[in-house]
Amino acid sequence: MPILYVVATPIGNLGDMSPRAIETLKRVSLIAAEDTRVTQRLLSAFDIHTPLTSCHEHNERVKAEQIVRRMLEEGIDVAVTTDAGTPCISDPGSLLTAEAIRNGIAVLAIPGSTAMASALSVSGFMIEEFTFYGFLPRQKSDLQAKLLDMAAKSKIAVAHESPHRVIDLLEAVQAVLPHTQVSASCDLTKKFEVTVRGTVDEVLANLRANPKADKGEYCLALEWHDTVEPPKPPSELSLEARVFDGLVKGLSLRESIDALLETGERKNAVKAAGLRVKAILENEENNVE
Repeated sequence: MPILYVVATPIGNLGDMSPRAIETLKRVSLIAAEDTRVTQRLLSAFDIHTPLTSCHEHNERVKAEQIVRRMLEEGIDVAVTTDAGTPCISDPGSLLTAEAIRNGIAVLAIPGSTAMASALSVSGFMIEEFTFYGFLPRQKSDLQAKLLDMAAKSKIAVAHESPHRVIDLLEAVQAVLPHTQVSASCDLTKKFEVTVRGTVDEVLANLRANPKADKGEYCLALEWHDTVEPPKPPSELSLEARVFDGLVKGLSLRESIDALLETGERKNAVKAAGLRVKAILENEENNVE
């Protein structure tokens, strides 16, 4: 039975390429690469001549089916790689591995570099548990809401960010979670690797003062120190039913509507529900008369 190998590649330093990864890439019949040009440079460095095929976010669904079909028909082993780091973790590869698993093909990991683990390891945080989020929303309001959600779920979070947006991200953290401790790593494992640590204010000040801060990809470990209440689950009752519930408890219609607004429900939806309840009550009164 063929095997699909998930092969981690260096995130910046060729010295991190494992002997097992080299041997695997030499032995398989085909390498499914995020960018064949990037992977070809890696293969050339280690005298690997295995054929390549592209498998990236825009074609992975189609290519996954094609590659798995070929594996089954020809009985070949295949390796999947990304431009840097471990496939399937905020990178392509998941659709291919899922398709292989659905077809009974063994999927094996060839472990190695990952920015997430590297950034955490140099953060200085006491890490018993953490949550990984990859790249975060770009819109300011969406980003701030996401940050609050992240802080409510775990003490430490890890995220990727581009060099041109890292200050925007930290400014959003500063606005909603001002006591956050940050470890911002840039160009991990490369010659000019740097990690800036401190409060979000301190790290922001450091990056703003550095004219080269917009060079190189960032991986950030964020340790939350602000108290954030987890979001309350939405009620299964309709808004109208919740307005009626307030009336049953002795509130006026206006008070019942105001109490519902305080739970965070959308203002227009609550007002519309209040009008419907008012119409129902008035109709009942007319029927009684």
